[in-house]
Amino acid sequence: MLHSKLTRTLVIGLTLAAPIAFAQGTASSSGSTPKLTCPAGTKQTGNQNDGLYCRKVDAKAGRNDAHGPYASYFPNGKKSAEGQYVDGFRSGLWTFYSEDGQVRGRTEFQGGNYHGKHVEYFPNGKQRLVEEFANGKRHGLVQEFSEDGKLVRQAQYRDDQQVAAK
Repeated sequence: MLHSKLTRTLVIGLTLAAPIAFAQGTASSSGSTPKLTCPAGTKQTGNQNDGLYCRKVDAKAGRNDAHGPYASYFPNGKKSAEGQYVDGFRSGLWTFYSEDGQVRGRTEFQGGNYHGKHVEYFPNGKQRLVEEFANGKRHGLVQEFSEDGKLVRQAQYRDDQQVAAK
């Protein structure tokens, strides 16, 4: 009798937990933590509000760096940001969202600095700002747009200094 009750409880528990365990990358309203696909040698840490990330430990160097995917969430369970860390620094394309799930910005990073394009969007999905960066400095074309998509301002930058404008 005790064995069958225990088995039933275990089966019910697993049945209810399975959808949460396999949510992969979405926050659930039940408060469970989404799972990241951490690289070998790393372990997931953090929380949904402050950010989930993978951390690798280098005991010899005395370091404990973020390394691998990152995601954070709004209280409503929607994703607020996602990206990648490499040896403790933001790297590659990061995407930022509004509470309703719309993309609000995309930024390319290298070694923790803006490097590549940085794009911000209006709530209607149209580009608001497009900037080019090199090693954390504006370098290249910067364009600002109106909500209807018209170019409002354009400037050229080198080493974070404006060299031309229209």
